[in-house]
Amino acid sequence: MATATYDTEMIRNINLFESITDVEVRDAIIKEDEAYFVVPEGKAGMAIGKGGKVVQKVQEKLGRDIKIYEYNDNLGAFINNLVPADIRGVDIEDDKVTIDVPRDNKGRVVGKNGQKIESIREILQRTHGVEEVTVE
Repeated sequence: MATATYDTEMIRNINLFESITDVEVRDAIIKEDEAYFVVPEGKAGMAIGKGGKVVQKVQEKLGRDIKIYEYNDNLGAFINNLVPADIRGVDIEDDKVTIDVPRDNKGRVVGKNGQKIESIREILQRTHGVEEVTVE
């Protein structure tokens, strides 16, 4: 598994997220207009807050769209948490993952110019050592 290294801006963003939400961050990816935070299992609701109030505060402070995912040691369950659409199945073979989604949901999983799937790949690589992710 790759060990994530954080620059000062990343550490600042994680500290800001943690201080506002009172939820520990297991991993984070900060993009130009989005930020992905992986939190411990069972803590996403707390980070989002009632009616989304807490996460809105984070979005305002960071000036980015925030995505929060609950970590799970079980790779299949974690992929279910990461993928923003119905999944027909997940095939896990060594360090390769194939996510099977209905055709009409493929765009939601891949994202504009492949940005969503790229972030999913990065998170899975860092948390579970997955080397390859494909969507079918």
